[in-house]
Amino acid sequence: MFDHDTVLLFDFETTGLNPMRDQIIEIGAIVLEKVNGSYTITQTLQELVMADGPLPSKITDITHITDDMLLREGITQEEACHKLLDLYQDEKTLLVAYNIQFDLGFMTALFRKYWRSNFWIKNDLLDVMAVYKDRHAYPHRLQNAVATYHIAEPNTHRALDDIKATLEVLKRMNDDKPNIKYYVNKIGFNPKYNVSGIKLPHVTYVAQYGGRGEIERLFKI
Repeated sequence: MFDHDTVLLFDFETTGLNPMRDQIIEIGAIVLEKVNGSYTITQTLQELVMADGPLPSKITDITHITDDMLLREGITQEEACHKLLDLYQDEKTLLVAYNIQFDLGFMTALFRKYWRSNFWIKNDLLDVMAVYKDRHAYPHRLQNAVATYHIAEPNTHRALDDIKATLEVLKRMNDDKPNIKYYVNKIGFNPKYNVSGIKLPHVTYVAQYGGRGEIERLFKI
């Protein structure tokens, strides 16, 4: 499915949408490593992360994460940074997420605050939503992909559940058409709103309407 020896699939639950203002409150991650030509899950991570203030009620409604849960079970933001760094390993690791553009902003903000102030993502990236959006008409949320492919893993808006569901969606899409590796470093965006968040020089950003195969046609995948 990939040419990379190590793959990090990750998902964040957050207090909001702005990585400059909001915070990560949960990390879910899976590390895949190539062993004898096949990928094996070698590490998983699920951590609640303490926020600086009370959670917005809307976030609790969506995620079912509460202030009490964070106070009782949450690690600090700095601890979260270093646990994620242990999985991130280095710039050779392929980073994978569903709607990765959202998660990249929060990863960058976390690493710059607690690790390296000039951190910049140079890793290869795969946005699973871009693959799904190339192949299927609107809507394109993870829950829609889970329903389309009849995935047993639930999309619960809890980070580890969601990244497990993302991995299963990815496997099913690769079974349908084994061209996933050609979507690396191609990120789709809604033509109404242009690209949101950070833009990386090694990534090509493609306007996607849904179900029209824009990335596949553009790159002759």
